[in-house]
Amino acid sequence: MTWELRRIIVDENIDLPVDWRSMSPSGRVFVEIGFGNGEFLEYLAKTYPDILIVGIEVSQWCVAKGARRTLSAGLDNVRIMHGDARFLLRNCFAPESAERVYMNFPCPWPKTRHASRRVTVPLFADLMAYLITPGGYFELATDVDWYAQETAETFLYSPHFGADPIEKDPKRPYLTKYERKWRAMGKNTWRLTLHKRDTYAVKNIEDENCPTEMECESEMKLEDLLAGIKDAEGRGVGEKGHWVFRETFISDSGVGLILVITTDDGFEQHFYLKVIP
Repeated sequence: MTWELRRIIVDENIDLPVDWRSMSPSGRVFVEIGFGNGEFLEYLAKTYPDILIVGIEVSQWCVAKGARRTLSAGLDNVRIMHGDARFLLRNCFAPESAERVYMNFPCPWPKTRHASRRVTVPLFADLMAYLITPGGYFELATDVDWYAQETAETFLYSPHFGADPIEKDPKRPYLTKYERKWRAMGKNTWRLTLHKRDTYAVKNIEDENCPTEMECESEMKLEDLLAGIKDAEGRGVGEKGHWVFRETFISDSGVGLILVITTDDGFEQHFYLKVIP
């Protein structure tokens, strides 16, 4: 990665929470969650040159593309983070440090088993209450009417938000790639704007020192051991979170690998455990 890309993509070793306001000429900060190809991020940065625009994206390909787009446009007021916004916003931003948060056409996750990934869950509303300054707002654009309605209902359970009426086919100052495509196809879109009323605080995740290696005794052969734990699952301490051993592997050298998937408050991680006999 070139030095220029490193300037835009936030280093994972940066001190937390990040002092975003010190990077902004005006001290103001806007955030876009899931910026895709980066065109709306570029629009915001050009429209508000004195405001820092922070883009968050889970796709590494989109992160690289968005960073190169920012460089090509000669923009100095954009910073990009790679990862899950639900985790990054809670731990990389100080309370009430962003004035606006935009989310353009996220996947509505219609299946019940994916419901925790929606912005319609109370935990996400709490996160926005923590992040957004009083008087600021969260804006959701979607092509799914029930998604906009469900999000409004969830946020309005919170005393910290008020909502404008949901707009059908709003006249937005900039249309994204998919928005233009859907408009050309005659499809409807909706915009929901939720205004932050007052102060709210969420406790950040605390650092914990956990062992990264452990020893255990077993008379079982490695292949039998791994076969026996495949698809095993359970809950975390205090019934918080969930884990599953999804896949197991053995190398030609006799070392085992276990693919582990964990979730905690909707934050999902995939990693491997190495088993050395």
